[in-house]
Amino acid sequence: MKALVYYCRWQGAALRLRGRSDTAVWGHLVLSLKDGREELQEFHFDLRTSELTVHQDGGKRSLLLDEKGVPLTPP
Repeated sequence: MKALVYYCRWQGAALRLRGRSDTAVWGHLVLSLKDGREELQEFHFDLRTSELTVHQDGGKRSLLLDEKGVPLTPP
């Protein structure tokens, strides 16, 4: 889960965990907008593979993260 925490730091996002299993965590990435509002992005993070799936605009974006939270796949 360390990779996910680092990724959130790089993105300026906070984590709101909604659930956890032996192999994954899920919830929302919370981004603060300039006008003070929050943008929530639903996510699922596979603890075994460090694959982060973010749900955006009716679609999904998957990123493979290294141990420092840097995406190994292009955004």
